[in-house]
Amino acid sequence: MKPCEQVLLYAQGELNPAEKTAFEGHLKTCAACQAELKFLAKLDEGLTPPAAPQRVIDKLLARTTRKKPFWARFKWELAGLTAAACAAFVWTFLPSQEPFNAHELVAYMNASSDDEYSSFAQELNDMEDYF
Repeated sequence: MKPCEQVLLYAQGELNPAEKTAFEGHLKTCAACQAELKFLAKLDEGLTPPAAPQRVIDKLLARTTRKKPFWARFKWELAGLTAAACAAFVWTFLPSQEPFNAHELVAYMNASSDDEYSSFAQELNDMEDYF
């Protein structure tokens, strides 16, 4: 590729370092490449849109951006209150925990064992009498 064909690549910064150095050496002596490079710079400058004044940008953003709803400012507090309300609701349905009484358990087991033993003994006597 001839050096004059590399003007656009040079203007866009797409030449590798060796090609860039060689083209810059050519650019010092070639008036046509210098003129074309100036033209490309003016063209690029003309294609860049002008910046809007800051007051216009602020006014536009004020109209288009959403404001946070009132409750969003207190989201952590609301989350804590919700968790506390859920815990209180669940707490009301938990069974009451009375202390364990081993004597009651032993008395219940003895009474049911006695009843079972009595019924078994009676059934055994009935079978002996039958046969």
